[in-house]
Order: sequence, then structure tokens, then C-alpha cells
Amino acid sequence: MARKYPKRPDKQLRLDSGCAALYIRVSTERQADEGYSLDAQRERLEAFCFGQGWAVCADHIYIDAGVSGKSTDRAAFEAMMKVADEGKITRIVAMKLDRLARNVRDFLTMVDWLNEWGCALVLVKESFDTSTPHGKFALTMFAAMAELEAATITERVMTGKQQKASIGGYNGARCPLGYRYAAGAFKVTAQAETVRRLFALFNAGASLNAIARALNADDTPTATGKLGSWTPYGVSHILRNGFYAGLAEWDGVRGIEGVHQAIISRADYDQAQAKLAVMSRGQRLDLASAHCE
Repeated sequence: MARKYPKRPDKQLRLDSGCAALYIRVSTERQADEGYSLDAQRERLEAFCFGQGWAVCADHIYIDAGVSGKSTDRAAFEAMMKVADEGKITRIVAMKLDRLARNVRDFLTMVDWLNEWGCALVLVKESFDTSTPHGKFALTMFAAMAELEAATITERVMTGKQQKASIGGYNGARCPLGYRYAAGAFKVTAQAETVRRLFALFNAGASLNAIARALNADDTPTATGKLGSWTPYGVSHILRNGFYAGLAEWDGVRGIEGVHQAIISRADYDQAQAKLAVMSRGQRLDLASAHCE
């Protein structure tokens, strides 16, 4: 069953006359320091938008320097998704798909949210625009190609990390919200209450949008300490993370339980996964049942 989203009545008007945002990312500190890749991407994107007759707003040029595409903690990316939700931009223009994500599931989830918000995604190198029929048709194919490329490059590294996860080891990723890593062990912090609240709201029927709005309204900080920066995309990422249920995971490989202290119960985690699976089939949760509105 196809996923159905409410459409903004002024969507076409926004696409014709609104603001285009640029997203630029380089993955190494060397590229970020030298600035070559950043400048090259920005010049190419600005020239492309000029040729299309799209207005690029100076306040909506988002740059993540020295950040991997696999990282879920990209400050500029999250800020861009937030203004897209608020209807302040009509397009996001990036050089290529892997500037945004290397994981098919996360990428397609992002595109779903942008579609709901009436915001198109334009990828210059792949020459497609999600607001066009050809772009929509090609979207899944390009997403799969990007994931395959990333998997090929990192296969050996991933094998070692998967093995480490299978015995409960820590692979050096950014510490999840609600934990602190020190002296070889994870310790639960006061932010664990945010995670518990997030799961409780979702399992009670709240939508991802409603949860993000509630956290922002209460000035609840994100993992990086930012206020007002919660997005449905970020909420979804936390809900999908088995680490909070005490599972050691890496790239879909689930390891043993009990190596670190769980913040939520396995039952609560499994309930959330079941609801997310229903949503992925297009059966959106009823906003009227959201407890945080």
C-alpha cells in the first residue's frame, strides 16, 4: 500500500517562487580545512540553481565539514530538515546522493518527510529532481547504488566491527543520547529520561512530528546540547536504535544483550519497532491520539 501524506495546498506555488537551500558536506578533516571540496560544491550548486532560475537564500546554505555521511549527528543537516518542516524552503539542492546519506532506509525516510513538507530534493550529479516523475522513478535505484558503493568500500572494516558487536564490544561511534562512555564502560546520564519519554510517547500513539514539537517546546537538548533542533528524522533514529534496549549493534548486526545498561525495556523497544514497521507500510499513526499535543 502506497504511503499517503497530506499535501500542502500551496505546494506548487512554493516550488515556483520559494527559497532553495544548498547542502554541502565533506567527510574528512583535511577536505574541510583546505576548503577545496566545500568551495567546489558551493560554486557548482549556486551555478546550477542560477541556471534553473531558482533563488538561493544566503541563510539557507548548510555545510557539514569533516562529517561522515553515515553519521546521524550532522548539525547542519538537522537544521536544514527543521526549516524544511517549517516550510521555509522549497528545495534542497546537493551535489550527489551520498552527500546526504549512505543508507537506503534512512535516505528514503528523509525523502518521505520532505515530500510531506512539500520540499523537493534535487541531486545535481544524478540529474534528478523528486518533484518530477522521472526523479521519483529513479530515486530508489540511486539510493540502492549509493549504499552498494559504501558497502563495497567499507566491507573489511565493517566485518571487524560486526564481529566486535556480536560479543558486545564498542565500535567507537558517537555515544548515544542518554549515555556517557568513560573508562571502557557506558554510564547512563540524566538525558536517559528524554529517551524514555520519547519511547513512551511514541508507544502511546504520538506521531514523530508531535514528539519533535513537544521536545522543542520544552527546550529539551539533543545529544549535542542544541535546543529547538529536534526533527521527526532524529526522533525516528533514536526509536530504531537497539542500543537503548541493551543491544550491541553495528550495521544491522545485533550482538549480545546485557553488556551495557539498558535505558528502556526490550518490550518497549520491540513495540516501537512494530509501530515503525506499520508506518513504513504507509499506515500513519492518528495524530488525534498524540499525547503530546
